[in-house]
Amino acid sequence: MAYEMPGCYRTSNQIDRLMNYQDRILDDMQYFHGTIEAARLQMRAHALLWNFHPYGRRKLDGGSDFRSPFEALNGFSFNINWLHNLLLAGSLNGYRTVSPPCYKSG
Repeated sequence: MAYEMPGCYRTSNQIDRLMNYQDRILDDMQYFHGTIEAARLQMRAHALLWNFHPYGRRKLDGGSDFRSPFEALNGFSFNINWLHNLLLAGSLNGYRTVSPPCYKSG
């Protein structure tokens, strides 16, 4: 259908696979509940997990040099463990830290 329209946008198979996976996850969770901010944070967490998850055995056995999408994008990883990579990449090494809130006693 899209190829019949010369000026329309086309999606790639890679995007379709990711969107189909995301739709299955949302369907299993019965989509969003609560506020827009809660939905935004939920999708952000989903994207972070997707970017750091390790590739499957078939991809690794097929001669891939990278263990995860993060490593493929950046060309390196901090650690062999994907969860350590997620924590280290998200920590910013203390850069741009927010000062703790001040609580008044009494």
